[in-house]
Amino acid sequence: MATPAGIIVISVLVVYFLAYIYYGKKILQEKVVKADPNRPTPAYTKYDGVDYVPTNKYVLYGHHFASIAGAGPIVGPAIAMAYGWFLPILWVLFGNVFIGAVHDYLSLMASVRHGGLSIMSVSENVMGRKARYIFLLYVYAALILVIAAFISVAAHLFKGIPNVATLAMIYMPIAVGLGMLMYRTGLSPRTSSIIGVVALFIAIAYAMKVPFYLPTVKIGGYTIDQYHLWMILLAIYSFLASVLPVWYLLQPRDYLNAYVLWSFVILGVLGGLIVLGKPLTGPAYTSFAPKIFSGVPTPFWPAIPLIIACGALSGFHSVVASGTSSKQLANELDALFVGYGGMLTEGAVSSFAVILPIALAWHQPDFPKLLKAVGGVKPETITGYVNGNILVLDKVRRFTFGYGYMLGKAFGSLTGVGPAMVKFAGMALASFILTTLDTAVRLGRFAWQEMFDWLEEKSRITYTIIANRYVASALAVIIGTAIAYPYVMIGGKAKPAYNVVWPAFAGTNQLLAALALLTAALWVYAVLRIRGGINWLIQVPAWFLWITVTTGLAWWSVKVLPKLPAVQKYGAGSLVLISLAIDFLLIYLFVEGLRRAAVTRPAVERR
Repeated sequence: MATPAGIIVISVLVVYFLAYIYYGKKILQEKVVKADPNRPTPAYTKYDGVDYVPTNKYVLYGHHFASIAGAGPIVGPAIAMAYGWFLPILWVLFGNVFIGAVHDYLSLMASVRHGGLSIMSVSENVMGRKARYIFLLYVYAALILVIAAFISVAAHLFKGIPNVATLAMIYMPIAVGLGMLMYRTGLSPRTSSIIGVVALFIAIAYAMKVPFYLPTVKIGGYTIDQYHLWMILLAIYSFLASVLPVWYLLQPRDYLNAYVLWSFVILGVLGGLIVLGKPLTGPAYTSFAPKIFSGVPTPFWPAIPLIIACGALSGFHSVVASGTSSKQLANELDALFVGYGGMLTEGAVSSFAVILPIALAWHQPDFPKLLKAVGGVKPETITGYVNGNILVLDKVRRFTFGYGYMLGKAFGSLTGVGPAMVKFAGMALASFILTTLDTAVRLGRFAWQEMFDWLEEKSRITYTIIANRYVASALAVIIGTAIAYPYVMIGGKAKPAYNVVWPAFAGTNQLLAALALLTAALWVYAVLRIRGGINWLIQVPAWFLWITVTTGLAWWSVKVLPKLPAVQKYGAGSLVLISLAIDFLLIYLFVEGLRRAAVTRPAVERR
């Protein structure tokens, strides 16, 4: 008997509500961190108008959610649908409640209590100075893979749905204008937001009608197609966004993106509610080891963290929380809404806007109507869908067409509403990607600068040359783009690099989550002196994740890495192998820190 869509919607909402109230507020906020609204946050004590800026909690939530919710909660679950819909939903819920939201909240609060320092620098206080620089090197490698994966997905999306590119181009001046309204005119956040959001939705309506195409550029005997030209433009944008003051472009653009993302989630929930009684045509379970990466059978365990990244949990979130959000938090009580709530919202994206639509559109006789109405899909793909299922589409189209199909059916106009919703889904995905992309470059700059802070005392001039914000940002952009730039040959066809970079990005990202959560658990144990069951509630999921991801990356290195093209094999592959080596060094330092904390007096929190 087919499962009604309503079971997924209701189950997910109930789990998230209970988790937020009883795990987030009652345990983490009140018993572990003991958040104090009267304690000054770094946004005030270190205010500089560039990175440290007290921010309204709704604006900060928008910035934080948009920054953490990259392509991970969308592309990952779309890939994971090869297992059926049940196992991906199970992993998203388990990861959100027991790992992801806990990880995000504790990383944010640990940073706030340490003056806005990154989670890597917090590790120094609980594991020693070596841990900090080892951790920084690991994070830098992980951020390079984030940039490589997301810049490839974004360029592929802009080429495939040019209306998305139109909105991205219009977004920038609107975001700059909003930043000026909020910080230079004296208008209230509410009034500024209304003006910005109205301008944004006018831009969306315009973009729906007017696609934006880039020309093919020839330089000498070399041709740069749309995909590669978009990649170059995205690299330039990411560099500029990372070096400008946070209030000027990055924060207001992320905040505006949040309205697109909320609309996207609300529409997904609304569509799900309308089709509550509709059966999921997709199977709950297909196979424990379908062929996902380079034709290699991919077992759900331990490979699932290499597939579903940000939708369930993400180490990148700890870098965002402790890198930008902690510097903007105006009140410690805001952290639960920003950190814990932001992660649950991202899980809702995976569940309601990706897994549910794909499961509904898995095999429907009228689905080809939508494919034809939108255009840009080869006839043999439609034939493949009729004879098979939605998995014949690439990962991005599985999501955009599945989402468009669900809302088209929900509102009763598959060929009318559906195509518009396919484009809107693409715009939402682009919003996810761009906010993570520019934030990743900024965080890469922070990590690079922190790695060389020891040089500042020895030679101020050398430090200024090596670690100034322009050089630090440019390095991250150039290396990430170089890994993503070439097409990869899969099955004799040239495809975007994210097809092979994705598991490397996801794996190092999830391993970072395990390391960050273990660091936060040690901070709770050694600094906050929380012992017993509550501490184990944090440590056990962290150790489970560490074992799972370490095993998964080892599997990937043996089974998948040898099959990759040279650039990705030696680029992304080298970063993964280096990350695994650093991983074991950090685990050793973590165990040593845990042993010392058990026999020494409480560590002193930095103010």
